Amino acid sequence: MRIYHKYFAIIISILMLSSCQKESRKIQNIESFAKLYGYARWFHPSDEAQEIDWEKFAILGIQKVENIKSDTELKDTLFHLFSPIVQGLQITNTKSQETIDLNLLIPPNFSDNKVVAWQHSGVNLGKKSNIYKSVRTNKASNETYSFFSKFVLDATKLRGKEVKLTGYFKIKLNDSGGKAFLYLCPFNENEIKKYTSLLLTKGIINITSTEWKKYEVIYKVGKNIKYIYYGGALKNEISLYADDFEFSVKKGTSWVSIDSLNMDFELGEINDNLNNWQFDEQGHKIELTDIGPYSGKFALIAHYTGKQFEEMPKFGETINEPIGNNLYCIVPLALYEKNKTTYPITNEKLLSALKEEISNVNISSGFNKYSNLASVIISWNVFQHFYPYFDVVKVDWQNILLETIEKTYSNDDNKTFTKTLSEMVAKLEDGHGVVYGKRMYHLPIRTEWIEDNIVITASNNPNLKVGDIIKKADNLEAQKVLEEMEKLISGSPQLKRHRALNVFGSKFESEHTNISIERDGEIKSFDIQNINTTKNIFFNSINEMKCRYDTIKEIESGIFYVHLGNCTYEDILNQSEDLAHAKSVIYDYRWGGKLNLTQLIPHLIKTSVNSAWWNMPQIIYPNGEKMNFYKTNWSLEPKLPFFKSKSIIITAPCVVSSGETSMGIIDHYNLATTVGEPTAGCNGNANYINLPNGFRIMWTGMKVLKHDGSQHHLIGFQPDYPVTRTLQGVKNGRDEVLEKAIEIAKNKNASLLHDKNTIH
Repeated sequence: MRIYHKYFAIIISILMLSSCQKESRKIQNIESFAKLYGYARWFHPSDEAQEIDWEKFAILGIQKVENIKSDTELKDTLFHLFSPIVQGLQITNTKSQETIDLNLLIPPNFSDNKVVAWQHSGVNLGKKSNIYKSVRTNKASNETYSFFSKFVLDATKLRGKEVKLTGYFKIKLNDSGGKAFLYLCPFNENEIKKYTSLLLTKGIINITSTEWKKYEVIYKVGKNIKYIYYGGALKNEISLYADDFEFSVKKGTSWVSIDSLNMDFELGEINDNLNNWQFDEQGHKIELTDIGPYSGKFALIAHYTGKQFEEMPKFGETINEPIGNNLYCIVPLALYEKNKTTYPITNEKLLSALKEEISNVNISSGFNKYSNLASVIISWNVFQHFYPYFDVVKVDWQNILLETIEKTYSNDDNKTFTKTLSEMVAKLEDGHGVVYGKRMYHLPIRTEWIEDNIVITASNNPNLKVGDIIKKADNLEAQKVLEEMEKLISGSPQLKRHRALNVFGSKFESEHTNISIERDGEIKSFDIQNINTTKNIFFNSINEMKCRYDTIKEIESGIFYVHLGNCTYEDILNQSEDLAHAKSVIYDYRWGGKLNLTQLIPHLIKTSVNSAWWNMPQIIYPNGEKMNFYKTNWSLEPKLPFFKSKSIIITAPCVVSSGETSMGIIDHYNLATTVGEPTAGCNGNANYINLPNGFRIMWTGMKVLKHDGSQHHLIGFQPDYPVTRTLQGVKNGRDEVLEKAIEIAKNKNASLLHDKNTIH
């Protein structure tokens, strides 16, 4: 009998080992496909590569390679999959020091053929990518526009009035079908989020003259308009000259100019800030010229170049990288164009066969292993090639791919896959990094980390009281529950903790959670229903602070409180005289904000101030190699009345992204004293990845540093006066952070050390 058990154990061990080896081989096969997929999709510029459905191709490729048992078969399968769309592709068993035979990629009768290669400003992943652009050089499309523009950040005073934009223009004719426009485009608060797609839908005039001619556009500003963009635009292959703009408003029967700064370009320079002009160059170079202006010495010229920026891969440059399983790929980064088509043209029969296979791929809306695996390799590649913060985030991203593929195989529903994908994104430590997958149901409470405990500070359930200490959730130690939630959240330590507390005890189903609490030394347990409430990972609306309903309130003589979560700019304007002459004003940023602080800052300054620099990645090589950055910023101008009052801002980790833009200005120019907790440490425009399984990932596509060039990511802005709440204070209903702000407001010695307009 013992011998029988011994042999049985050996057989079981052999079977388990064989199973593990098969699973490991699947993961390695998908790794090789994933790496070649990223190079082909985002860096190989052939026309054929633009003709396929890349989401379905990802699913097809996974199905083709997962059960392959040898490196040789994998090599052949990958070549069969990719060669119809990747001209010049080579897959080898050793890293080759030789490049591909370029003669195979040079058109016959070669003469001045244009080079086609990818240029990425960030990376464009669809409509929600907004400012991010991915364009092949010399391949203008119907989506390719360049703009030179100015904008009005606060157009509320122009509501109901007519505004007019005029300018002198001429174009250089061509036969490409290119177009040029003068535009004057107002936006309301909601439209500004999708301004790129709306920019040429209102107040637009076609420019057609080949000689200098005056053009104008008039628009009546609607009652909800908040911003106005105006300037010139070009589409595709065309060149445009512009001079002597005027932006004016109608008063009675007369037009009165409301912008005169460098409208004629006679300053001889163009800076990227609100005082002058901003450029969005997509295939055009926008600059000044002193050749043939309409008047004066300078005019603006926007001429077609076929590229977003100067750097681009040269013909002959290739990707020569390992893709796992002892395989290496060689992928051309640039091709020539012949008769407006990339050369060489692929075998049409092979391409048609591939397209037919792709068309037969089914993307289901429910749980599907292959859709989820495809979602992993797509999102992993986006971050591998385009995430701008790997210099400060230390992670073995190559190994994360293998880990995530392995976990995806073990998932049996979209709840577990949401966790798997969230864990991957969490490794980026990106405060914008959020997976929108299976929705969650939340406990009707607010929790905070106080004196090393998870403490209830607000509750919509009668069984749970303010001041209760949560000891367990579903029989798990509360701190362990919090730590497990933090593993699913991306960002700085302070942001992970803040957001994990927002969704403490949340579940993927509407069910009960057993909560054990300590109250007055006694342990109590309650079954609490998880519900779909207005709280989420970003904000928790459950609040028992006394100030929760306030907008602007005089809390003591000469000391005003402004709740930025409830207050609007109109509220500020209505009480601007009170705020301007108050002793102190406390601005509470702990609850988000209807009020954008960029609207408030103009009242705190006497001279213009600049934002931090926005560093837009310019990417032409994979794996983040030689990533360059295009720097822009903008400025704010003073507005009356000037607020002489001492400004105190209460900060917290929920101050993120645009909130930190404002805090960066406030910090650099010493415009206020700050109280509370550090901000999130995350800034730069968000980008979005739409995935085959219907999930979506938000992430940061741009790098932002502090004004002095130091790291902002993961650090944020530290308060001048750090304050943490106490358990006794919570039980007594005290707001200790606001109390500290009031103390500073009263204290003459706690005033700012520098003049409000000191510039470092």
